[in-house]
Amino acid sequence: MRGRYEEALARMEDLDQETIRTLKHHQYWTASMGLLKLQRHLHKDSLVAAEHVLSQLRAGTKLDSDLTFSVSILAIDLIIRRQDFPTAMDRLEDLATKLGDQEADVFQRVKLMVLKARIWDKAGTPQKGFSVALRAASMAYKARILPALWEAVGAVSCVLISLREFEAAVKLMESIMPQVLECEDCNLAAHSFSFLADAHMGRAGQADASSLQRKERLTKALEFIDRSFDEFSRVEDIKGQCEMMAKKATIMHLNGDPVLANDCAAKYLDIKKAAKEQM
Repeated sequence: MRGRYEEALARMEDLDQETIRTLKHHQYWTASMGLLKLQRHLHKDSLVAAEHVLSQLRAGTKLDSDLTFSVSILAIDLIIRRQDFPTAMDRLEDLATKLGDQEADVFQRVKLMVLKARIWDKAGTPQKGFSVALRAASMAYKARILPALWEAVGAVSCVLISLREFEAAVKLMESIMPQVLECEDCNLAAHSFSFLADAHMGRAGQADASSLQRKERLTKALEFIDRSFDEFSRVEDIKGQCEMMAKKATIMHLNGDPVLANDCAAKYLDIKKAAKEQM
């Protein structure tokens, strides 16, 4: 995912109508357009619009298994963004049961396990997702599904950070970042840089308050926050951008620079305001 929604939608619109004359092809084209719009609305935090597109996708004709799975994953993402974590977990378990009955492929199983770990993290109990994140990483590694593997490793790193194992989290994430960037998936890169920033912030907290080591680690954290912000910006992820600005403001306060901290807070508000104006 490179965040080039306008280009993707334009290419879909420019498809030769003869190509999608058959009912099956037209249904696939309509569903793909809907998925693009749904993903974009979710990233823009336009949850009402996302709900509307989701209802249209569900009201349409029966989709093939891959598209149905994508719709279900985005539906769970919508619930997570509304912070209704118990419902999100229930929906995930229902989907896992259905896929188990249908003998889901490895990618889908890994995706669900990583999503489960993410829900535990968002609910404030990331340690509960440790075993499932490890299983996801192991399964993805054995099947050589690399993008899913990097996502699972990120989930493991998130748990390590919550356990204050910051050094281990840094080493783990740094070992996969070149491969993450090769995937050219802005969403994956954004979260990976965010995990690295969190780990370096944790390492800074373990150093002496006035030490050079603390300053260097905070500088590293700022670097990765900026890179994460850039990647979130490419996919128009409003929440991700705001989270990075909040983290940056926190570091500026720790560095004793209230002016820059206020600048970050102002940018945070500008992002929120611009998102509301576009709804």
